Amino acid sequence: MSRWTPLLMDEASLSEMPKLPLAEVMQHANVVAAQRLKPKELYERWDRQQWSAVDIELGPDRENFHDVLTPGYRKIIGESIATFIIGEYTGLDMLGPIISGSPDEQYSVFLGTQIADETRHTHLVFRLGEEILGMDPDPKRMLAESWNMSAPAHRELSMLEAGIVRDLQRRPLDYGQWLRAVTLFHMITEGVLALVGQRVLVQALRDMELLDGVKTAFTAMCRDESRHVGFGMHALRTGVLEGHHDDICEVLEAAVPLALRIDQESSAVANKTFRQMSVDILRRHMRLIGIDESFQDHLITTASAQADGVPTGAR
Repeated sequence: MSRWTPLLMDEASLSEMPKLPLAEVMQHANVVAAQRLKPKELYERWDRQQWSAVDIELGPDRENFHDVLTPGYRKIIGESIATFIIGEYTGLDMLGPIISGSPDEQYSVFLGTQIADETRHTHLVFRLGEEILGMDPDPKRMLAESWNMSAPAHRELSMLEAGIVRDLQRRPLDYGQWLRAVTLFHMITEGVLALVGQRVLVQALRDMELLDGVKTAFTAMCRDESRHVGFGMHALRTGVLEGHHDDICEVLEAAVPLALRIDQESSAVANKTFRQMSVDILRRHMRLIGIDESFQDHLITTASAQADGVPTGAR
């Protein structure tokens, strides 16, 4: 990793993003998380890193997607875009209760920026669905079409998300419940699934002189996710120090097997390299927030076995 990794990603304009070195994009979230930035510092980064979802040119990408790309690449890109259509819109649903239950004023200020980011991302992925994939422009029908393209485990994770959000809405001032929601959204949905999905797209397109609009879209979203994950690490590290280790672990035990199954079931990421990437990211996150090493080993072992269809206790 070069000494200038943060500068390359942090200061890049939209026009520069398609040309950023692959390693800089792939490692950026790790760099930001390792800096252990506080919410005020993350807000300041957001203030400097504004971009417009309507400024990304997709016309040439649409032509190349249909006329130049092989069916295999079209499938990978199409499934990835569909997954992000679901994920970014779902993020708006989860962030409402998370910001309402925020236990700290600085947390609330940063979470306001994240809602703005998720709104921008949602508009952008709706554009990708309509302009690149040719999906129905009506958001409700586009979401239904995207769900039909998603992995079964993604639907199960969505049900888990709905239950945790519902519990938080019922008990908005319950700090332990708030941390459970942050664990699922910031650490798993954003911190594992979104980061791996963005990296899949960036890596798949790395050697192509095509789809600069798609490259720009996912690189810009990746930079935003780095801030979101950095916030999640700060909030959960604080939660562990304040005695909520078990609340966080309970959510991880339910969510991580589903996250690894999504890797397994999606043809876009059904690859040992990307599966290992998810595990490595997860371990890094757990170390950063202070999860017991014995639980880390237990979780990775059992979740990997479940994702592979091995009954619990069979190993």
